[in-house]
Amino acid sequence: MSDATGRIWVMNKTMERTRETMATAVADLRSILTAGTLDTASRDDVLAFLIGVGDLHRQVEATLVLSTGIIEKRSATAERFDVSADCRNPNEVLQRITGAAPTTVKRWSRLAATIKPARTLASGEEKPAEFPALRTALTTGAIGADGLEAAARPLREIKDRVNPADLAEVDEVLAAMTTTTGAPVMTDTLRDLSLRMATDLDITGAEVEEEQAFRGRALRLGVKRNGLVPVAGQLVPDVAGALSVLLDSINNPHGQPTDVRFRPSDESDENADVRTMAQRNHDALGTILAAVPNAPDMPTNGGGAPVLVIHATEDTVHAGEGWATIPGADGTGTDVPVPFAAAKHVGCCGTIQRLTTSATGRIVKLTIDKRFFSPDQRRAIIARDRSCVIPGCHTPARWCEIHHVTAWSNGGKTTTDNGVLICWHHHRSIDHMNWDIHMNNGVPEVRPPDWVDPTQAWHPTGPRAVARTRRKT
Repeated sequence: MSDATGRIWVMNKTMERTRETMATAVADLRSILTAGTLDTASRDDVLAFLIGVGDLHRQVEATLVLSTGIIEKRSATAERFDVSADCRNPNEVLQRITGAAPTTVKRWSRLAATIKPARTLASGEEKPAEFPALRTALTTGAIGADGLEAAARPLREIKDRVNPADLAEVDEVLAAMTTTTGAPVMTDTLRDLSLRMATDLDITGAEVEEEQAFRGRALRLGVKRNGLVPVAGQLVPDVAGALSVLLDSINNPHGQPTDVRFRPSDESDENADVRTMAQRNHDALGTILAAVPNAPDMPTNGGGAPVLVIHATEDTVHAGEGWATIPGADGTGTDVPVPFAAAKHVGCCGTIQRLTTSATGRIVKLTIDKRFFSPDQRRAIIARDRSCVIPGCHTPARWCEIHHVTAWSNGGKTTTDNGVLICWHHHRSIDHMNWDIHMNNGVPEVRPPDWVDPTQAWHPTGPRAVARTRRKT
């Protein structure tokens, strides 16, 4: 037996033995999960088991990434690996083998291209390996696909602008970091270190990145589906940072424990904000958009602040249900239908007006400035209420809208005795959140739902509620 034949025989036996080992491991894992063994295992056993699963997971990811590169390479030769496997392309091969989504296979392909080994091109040119140290870290299971992407992405973006020797040094440093401790390095740690080192290397690249980013900036509104308009785009960092600061300034108060409790302190706080962070960010953006048009430096439209006109027919208004329309809500300038119930509570600020037409199209009613609270009235109401009047919601006054306690459509006046501060979220959901608001000699009081306060008593709001609580204690 020749040396080459012997090596092939050994490799085949190794792969055969490995396939048998994997089949046994898969069967054991399936047995553990179906039997519910983890449910009753001790903490130490669960942790030790998952550490082993994590090691296996990283090694499997490494195998999938490298195998994707191999299949793609062999499919580009006369062998046509993909065609011989009765598939249209390498992506389909991996889909059928692993059950992974096409996007997942594309990610493996991208990562395989990131860590190409040293190779000789058809022209005879010698191409050095790309990120060989990170490739070794992947093949040895020190990092998985997430870790490789976190470490390599910042370097990949600058590799054509920096000294290859400097890039190779960073590659070594990042790879060494993955093996300095027994535990795997967290992805965020790798990403942060890689980004810092890439920034240090690519001092002159800042202008290039700024130019590229500015060309790629975008914000798109999609077409309404299932009552929602999708938003997509890419923000330059300073715009993203400004938006993040504003979202945090609005959202952070919601996470604070409320000073107002209507049940014994040993019971759970059912008045907590149950929105997801994504929902809170959405509502915060609504708050920002309601406040911004009246800012002193905003461009005017026809001599006044930009105004959104919500249109409904007379029959819809009388019925109190059905559909209204908002122009341009999907970015196309066309009218987008919205539930009238949603439109009903968005007309209390000067940036929005409501238009009612008859069946023939005649304008029956357009809300006028008397509906909107003046700047002087707003300042007075802010001094009284300080923040959103719903207990437990600490949205600052500057982000709140002003709500007519007795609705304008029901004869309510636009006066300080009929206006209260309320955040965008609670204003939008006031009809179905079961919190009632009334004025007691010009001072707002709230009545919570019966599951919060079975006594259904009226409670003072804002500073008066805190003062009363402190007197009791």
